[in-house]
Amino acid sequence: MRITSNRFALGAILVGALLCPQFVSAQFVYVNDNNPISGANTATGYTVIGGPALSLMTGSPFATNSTGFAAFPAPVHDVAGTIAGSNCLFVSDPLGASSFPTGDVASFSIGGGGALTLVGNYNDPSSGGFINKYIPLAIDRRVGFPYFFAAFTGENKIAFYKAGPNCQLFWSSSTTAVGLGGTPVMSMAVTKAGPHVLVVTYGDGSIQSFKIGGGTLTPLAIFFSTGSGAQGGLPESVDITKNGKYAVFGDRQPGFAEVETARIMPTGALTPTADFGGPASAGGVNLGPGLNSRDVWLSPAAVGGNFYLYITNNASGQVTTARVSQVTGVVSAAGTCTGAYTNPTALAPSFWTTPAGLNTITTAGAGGALAVAEYGAPSSVALLKIQNTTGCTLELPGSPFADPFSSNGVSSVGVFPSRVY
Repeated sequence: MRITSNRFALGAILVGALLCPQFVSAQFVYVNDNNPISGANTATGYTVIGGPALSLMTGSPFATNSTGFAAFPAPVHDVAGTIAGSNCLFVSDPLGASSFPTGDVASFSIGGGGALTLVGNYNDPSSGGFINKYIPLAIDRRVGFPYFFAAFTGENKIAFYKAGPNCQLFWSSSTTAVGLGGTPVMSMAVTKAGPHVLVVTYGDGSIQSFKIGGGTLTPLAIFFSTGSGAQGGLPESVDITKNGKYAVFGDRQPGFAEVETARIMPTGALTPTADFGGPASAGGVNLGPGLNSRDVWLSPAAVGGNFYLYITNNASGQVTTARVSQVTGVVSAAGTCTGAYTNPTALAPSFWTTPAGLNTITTAGAGGALAVAEYGAPSSVALLKIQNTTGCTLELPGSPFADPFSSNGVSSVGVFPSRVY
């Protein structure tokens, strides 16, 4: 997953009669407010309630005691999950504070009702004092591997941490990571199965994987994607199939939607990417009228033999659904929509200017619904119900849900309980 960074467990809280069957247990949605005022950054939480809809979480906003940076486009700034037996949320603070002036990661424990308790702030001890405009995060969801990764982009390094009890982070090492064009890491994801690797994008068209060791990363081959050369699509976001066999990339392609996939070989290295969509309808696939495709997210499970690939069309304010095979890596068009569901779905207008990262709400099947981060003043979160049989979507009544604590800051969204991979 594009971390980006956080996972943890929490006591089950039943919303019972309020929720439809797809939303039986409590789900929590979190965003990094990315407030740039020194020491004033916060995270905002929402509870998924009947409808479904989002309700601002009691106690929001939760202080990180550090400083955000409202850069856009930006990678995943927040991630939730269970790590080392604890339910955690990790939030990046690119500009840091007095204790870590060059940026840090704020770690929260998730408690009853989804409320957050700040555990601590963690930097890269090997930093040379460079300023970080963004810090992509990623979490290792393999059982027995309590690993967490943060890319400090000002210094072009990925910091490797081991998580301890109660969401504490302990630095192990830092590894140089820079694109072929000299650009920093844009997004990262960790395999849940197959070769144990961290896959990264650099935003200049180059991609790379790193072999994960007991406390170190070993860089593997770096190269430009097929789409970057053929159609100008630059991989920015990355997700990885549940079986760990394919990395799926969302490309920055302003006039079209374009995605790419690369097989993860047994060595952990990536194969050249297969290109889909874009101006030439690569792979024989037309991904529809949506413009740009910077952010992608896979469904929790296969439906009809394939996983759904959800794509944010950042330039046209839409969300598109496609299908991807975790056996072949082939991307294809989704099914025919029925009823009020559409594909793509145009997001309801509000004060937002650009939709960004997205995440499924439930942990099974198609994912139940999508939470979509919306960058603007104020920022907001859109909630789209997913039609399980087709992957088509429908924005729900009351959406989008404003984040009153963020102005031009929200660019990614974390959900807990999180998808298992």
